[in-house]
Amino acid sequence: MREIKYSNKINWKQYNRVAVFIDVANIVYSLKDLNWRIDYKKLQQYFSKNSKLVDIYFYYSTKKENLGQANLLEMLARKGFQLRIKEVKVIKLKDGDTILKGNCDVELTIDMIDLMPAYDTAVLLSGDSDFAPLVKYTQKHNKKVIAISTRGHISREIIQAVDKFMWFNWFKDYWNLNQ
Repeated sequence: MREIKYSNKINWKQYNRVAVFIDVANIVYSLKDLNWRIDYKKLQQYFSKNSKLVDIYFYYSTKKENLGQANLLEMLARKGFQLRIKEVKVIKLKDGDTILKGNCDVELTIDMIDLMPAYDTAVLLSGDSDFAPLVKYTQKHNKKVIAISTRGHISREIIQAVDKFMWFNWFKDYWNLNQ
């Protein structure tokens, strides 16, 4: 078994060109448990200041009619985020119940692979075990992968696959929307 590398001290410059991939569906629930929200402008400023930031990708499922989300997405687009937006599907079950479905795992996977020539290190804001094969594939192409997530929302598979794992709480002073 690989050594798990946890660290709240990081010299981002050593990772050369950095691309950030934000799995919003995963981190929203992570941060609810921590009782704070990410200020995405601060997140972008943090990586721009501390690393050779290549790009930030934002993967999000939304309902058409949600105006608050539309304002956030417009601001992110102005700030240069690469937005990958998917409309939430409403699935009606035979018993009359409905479920909402919408994740962007495939889009994130395609982008992380397609963008490989442009970055040396991928920062994955997600703990979704579905990304473990992607992490391993990326590493086979001599790329580093750092994951950031929270307890209860990070899979063992991701922790074991990545080159470095970091907890969201370590970034609260930098990225907190309410500070």
